[in-house]
Amino acid sequence: MSAVTRLSAELDGWQAAWKQLEAFLDRMDGVADQDAPNVQTVCALLPVFNVIERARRRAVGIALAPALAASPRGEGLPSVSVGSLAGTESRLPGVEELEFAVGTIGADGDGKLTGAASLAGTVTLFAFRDEKHGGEVAVRVPTYDFGPLAASGTVDDAIDAGLFTTDQRKDAAESGVAELGTWTGLRGTRRAELKTTSETVSLSSVLDGLSVSSASSAFDPVASGATARQAECLSDRNALLQAKATLEEQGAAPELTDALQRAADSLQASATDYGAVATALQPPRTVIASVTGLASLKTTLRRADSPGIPGQLSNELTTLDIEAGKGMDEAVAARLAYPDGSLRMLRTLEWSLRFHWVFRQRWFDARNRAALTPMLKQVLKPFCDSLTRVLAGQSTGIPLVGPVVLVKDALTQATTLSVTPTVDLGQVQPGHVAHVGGDRPTLALVLGWDVKPGEKRLRIAPLNVSVATDAKLPGVAGMVRSGSSVDGSAVSVSTQELLDGHSAAGPQADGVVQEVIALGGKLNLILGQGGGALGLVPPAVATPYAGQTFKLLPPVEVGATRLFLDGIPPASTSGQVARPGELLLVRGADDEGTWWQGVATVDTVDVRTGAAARADDEVTTPTPLCCEDDEEVVVITLRDLQLPKSLVRGVTLRRDFKGFGGPSLATGVMLPIELDPGTANITEQDGGVTKTVLRDPELRAATTVLKSWLGVPT
Repeated sequence: MSAVTRLSAELDGWQAAWKQLEAFLDRMDGVADQDAPNVQTVCALLPVFNVIERARRRAVGIALAPALAASPRGEGLPSVSVGSLAGTESRLPGVEELEFAVGTIGADGDGKLTGAASLAGTVTLFAFRDEKHGGEVAVRVPTYDFGPLAASGTVDDAIDAGLFTTDQRKDAAESGVAELGTWTGLRGTRRAELKTTSETVSLSSVLDGLSVSSASSAFDPVASGATARQAECLSDRNALLQAKATLEEQGAAPELTDALQRAADSLQASATDYGAVATALQPPRTVIASVTGLASLKTTLRRADSPGIPGQLSNELTTLDIEAGKGMDEAVAARLAYPDGSLRMLRTLEWSLRFHWVFRQRWFDARNRAALTPMLKQVLKPFCDSLTRVLAGQSTGIPLVGPVVLVKDALTQATTLSVTPTVDLGQVQPGHVAHVGGDRPTLALVLGWDVKPGEKRLRIAPLNVSVATDAKLPGVAGMVRSGSSVDGSAVSVSTQELLDGHSAAGPQADGVVQEVIALGGKLNLILGQGGGALGLVPPAVATPYAGQTFKLLPPVEVGATRLFLDGIPPASTSGQVARPGELLLVRGADDEGTWWQGVATVDTVDVRTGAAARADDEVTTPTPLCCEDDEEVVVITLRDLQLPKSLVRGVTLRRDFKGFGGPSLATGVMLPIELDPGTANITEQDGGVTKTVLRDPELRAATTVLKSWLGVPT
């Protein structure tokens, strides 16, 4: 089995391995999407219940403490410790109770269940960096809604005080049917355990204990309390309206959204009453000297504390409590259902990924070092060696014995050469370079050979033949004639010819120079300038304006056939900005602020006036409006441009190829750096923010070249 065949089979194995892992990740994303409406409902309703508890505190003086802060998947929340999850008896049940219900029960050294909830700490496994995920996106597991858990640990007595007790779990394991507690039931249990004291009284009760004979300073707590409660009511009103907007997007029942609106209006009225009390108790507090004035103030404050029946929630908040409780119970039940609740399934998959990932990462690393990278080096080394020999003016190294000629005409971009049928091709391998003579000489990059009855053919990369049409030039434009020699004889390509992109012998011989440039660019694309993770260093082909980056006039549209430089580069002895057949990188940001890097293949480079460039606008990429008619502009005509989105700002043309690691080349995916550290991340500073440049278009161009060299359909 040839090295190319072995590598092709290896690439198939890598693609299968990644697809298996990707399918698992997609399954996890699918379950997360299934859970999304429920988790959004839970996270939207918890602030509503916090509002209700604060209203209860204003009305009767006691209430459950606010629930832990929560957001879907913990987005935007800081890390928490296991200790912060404990002590839930006097707190509104939060998302931690759902985690206790789907988590595992702790056990002592003898294996006896302790009733403690055991939670795994959150770890970041890897970060996506491909276009499918829109850039660098960290994958953390588990994705707790209360935020990342700093370290694994247990919460004592959490199981039997929660939604899925030890006995309920045992019954579920034996019968397959689970009887879980409800969220409203758990809240009711905790409310019933609250203890009243002499200090747990409403603000209106404090004012009721005062009279016109009380000292003015005795009213200070009432004045400050009314001011604080006014702000609290206004804040709570906004919280209810925000929850209403979120729940409407989730398709919540009209009864719930209507109750939210009415409760918000009720809080506005309470805020107005608290404001009236606070204003009346501002110095000089003349109202406290009037029996009727003070009595009216007490009535206003009682109404603010309890807009309905004294000592109770308002009718609006009572209705909201009922409707929100229904919504919360439904969402919690859907997430905790045994055995296939959405949260239960999501955590199971996340736990599986956490342990599966370790072994998959080890496989990628070991397989890459032991098989993939050595195979890639073995296959690509002849390509590098052939280019090295050509640049050194040596024989190209292709083992053709005796005189070999074309037996059929070959057109430019041909992918086969029919040669002398008696030639022995047994030692020819992919990566060899043949020197094709004749009136339109060129170089052919050999990818293999075929034998048919009476015919032998070299399989080659698309042939680069001069298409110059001047009548004084020898040969036929774009054609190598039958009878032209095919051998490994040395060619002489000077540095100046490489800088110019044209042969000193005349345009008819440009194919030789441009094939050298093209092969060098393709090796740079795959391996990176100066070499990279594969350990192969591509031969250095002289380039004009070495190390410089050129600004392009935006926009650069998808499928553009022309690029326009922003300004004329300074005159230089190093030749043109770019050469025909050369591969260049195009980088820039799209209209959504996403940065991309693609590959352009150059056809021609000209300096034209704006008017001359516009003469071709109807048949090619339009000239930017900023180009004045009499202003000169460098126009680069392209053979190909690999970009998925139009670039509208920060667009540059460059040669700083980084190359790719074996795993990304094998799978055709910008793998997480944890799986392919040999593929570099590239970033750009954009408005003070560091953004990842998506290299997917560049990778597609590299894998297309590699597959074409291996004879794999692209």
